[in-house]
Amino acid sequence: MLPHFCLPACNIISIICLAFLLFNVNMPSAEALVLQVPVQIFSSVVYMHSRDSNSKLPTNQYRVVQRELSSKDESSLKNNLKGYSGDGYYIDLNIGTPVQKMKILIDTGSSNFAVAATQDPNVSQYFHQDKSSTFESLNTQVYVPYTEGEWTGDLGTDIVSLTHSPNISARVNIACITKSKNFFIPEAEWQGILGLGYKGLARPSSSITPFWDSVLESHPDLEDIFSMSLCGSAFVHTSGELLRQGSLIFGGIVPSLSRTPLLYAPITRELYYEVVLTDIAVANKPLGLHCKEYNFDKTMVDSGTTNIRLPTKVFNELVAVIHKDVKADGNVLGITSSFYDGESILCFADLATLFVSFPVISFELMMSENSSFKLHLSPQHYLRPVDMILEEIGSCVKFGFSPSNGGTVLGAVLMEAFYVVFDRKAKQIGFGQTACPLPDPRHPILNVTITGPFYKNKNNSVCIYKKSSADDQSFLVVSYVMIGLSVIVFIPLVLLFALWIRGRMKDMENEDMSETQNVLAD
Repeated sequence: MLPHFCLPACNIISIICLAFLLFNVNMPSAEALVLQVPVQIFSSVVYMHSRDSNSKLPTNQYRVVQRELSSKDESSLKNNLKGYSGDGYYIDLNIGTPVQKMKILIDTGSSNFAVAATQDPNVSQYFHQDKSSTFESLNTQVYVPYTEGEWTGDLGTDIVSLTHSPNISARVNIACITKSKNFFIPEAEWQGILGLGYKGLARPSSSITPFWDSVLESHPDLEDIFSMSLCGSAFVHTSGELLRQGSLIFGGIVPSLSRTPLLYAPITRELYYEVVLTDIAVANKPLGLHCKEYNFDKTMVDSGTTNIRLPTKVFNELVAVIHKDVKADGNVLGITSSFYDGESILCFADLATLFVSFPVISFELMMSENSSFKLHLSPQHYLRPVDMILEEIGSCVKFGFSPSNGGTVLGAVLMEAFYVVFDRKAKQIGFGQTACPLPDPRHPILNVTITGPFYKNKNNSVCIYKKSSADDQSFLVVSYVMIGLSVIVFIPLVLLFALWIRGRMKDMENEDMSETQNVLAD
């Protein structure tokens, strides 16, 4: 079977060729208006240490971002996220006139702003558009499907402001959800979703301006950058109460949210927040797959997805190597495939055993064509805490990886280990080691979770998976048509030529026979 990344292209007439698709960062300004939005957690948290406790960071090689907040702004921006493990992170927004305060899930993997607008058994409140004097209907219906779940709603616009920045408001597009399936989560506290992706993802078309774009249009003094620190939940042994929060910063960065300088990966396509994986390693040993496999058909950073999702081939290889590593360690026995498939959990009285037995997973991201950096994820991050306490067994965890048919998704499980900066202006995503406490600070594994840059005599752009464009598809269709027409025309010509040759040969045979008969007659 051909690799996923082989793309056919056609040539002229009867010859078909395989064409392989090949392939500035501006430093930010010094000051920017920054908005704080209280965000609240509903996602899993896991933190890292490494078995390589002596590794050191080449701090002199880091690219430093200067778009920083003042100490006053910094203190006001922290801890504005809330939630619970596995359910997502949400912020408080004021919608309409008079204000209706709602909790909204933040999602960098979509671009629509939508809120519950009718009663639903899984939401505690909903938006009453008929009670808002500033709501304006667009008389347009919108349908949005996700990997899991979907919703249908009616589009309109209204005034929205950030609860912690009441002086900042904008008229934005709002989808009023009237029907949903497997979208709202039971017992989760949020009642809507805030898509922070690019315009191209907006439904029903890219003409629907997303929330953040509308805010930027209304406030040109804001920089096109936002950042987040998702702190998640701690491993607890007594209760499932909210122990951690997080921070969402609009318009800049807060240096104190990262323990290291930031390293940046370029955004390769402005649709999802797409970056390029150049390698994945388990306990410092690369999986050994072609790097295009890691990016089939894309790699995106998505706060709205809990797990790290990998293409099926990559996921299966990762699980096989992790299982082999854990088995060789010998401290944890009896782990079945159902755990890796997400169908069962592991429970231990002392989670330190798990943290020591499971390996560190490293993700290498492209910085430039010949440079990269690594994000190291410890078991404290990818073994997700489960909100279940069994007195005789202890604490339980779920596996934080899952297979995907839609590319690699670096979800909350990974993001919770880092301070992540979505620098749309410079078309790059920055990562720094989180300043959040570890889920279980008693059992640290890694002192350093981000290393680099690393320089290689290798063109990292070969790792980019390139879909054939509409033009490529059109050319492919035209080429096939041309080949078909050529075959239709060529075959009759061959047949006619064959008949002509046959007839000519018969004529020659007849001439030879006539000459022979004449000679005999003489």
